[in-house]
Amino acid sequence: MQKKMILKSDMRVYFDMDGTIAKWRDVPVEESRKPGYYTDLEPETELLDFLGAALKADENMNILSSYYTDTRALLEKKKWLDKYLPGISSSHCLFVPYGENKAEFVETMLHRKLGKMDILVDDHTPNLKRWETAGGTGVKWLNGINGKNGRFEGIRVGSVKELKAAFDEIADRK
Repeated sequence: MQKKMILKSDMRVYFDMDGTIAKWRDVPVEESRKPGYYTDLEPETELLDFLGAALKADENMNILSSYYTDTRALLEKKKWLDKYLPGISSSHCLFVPYGENKAEFVETMLHRKLGKMDILVDDHTPNLKRWETAGGTGVKWLNGINGKNGRFEGIRVGSVKELKAAFDEIADRK
């Protein structure tokens, strides 16, 4: 097992998939519900490489993604992860039915409230706001589609270098 390389403390990090580690295509909702949409998403290569290396170093990083319950989205997302993050343990992959609160889902799983060292990296402001309201730390991933109206006032990053600096900043706040 490799030495931990990124997280400076007892951080637990959750990465969203769509629009974060997978490049979101700005299409109508109906398109995202069609078969093949999720399996065909391109990876956000820099972020995915970072996440893969961190997982190999036994960092406490996880996938936390919503899915439509009435489509093949869950199966497609699992296939996407098998392709782009082969070997990721299912214990690091959490899937939340679309519309459910990610923060509440994780709190139920952990049997505790979120703390500042529970970090969500997501492109969707409502998810980040709910996460922070629950006590966690949100980090907005800027993907070229989002982040133009300034609705999220927390940490915003658009590269792995900025993300690593954000992790350092969060650890220093502890």
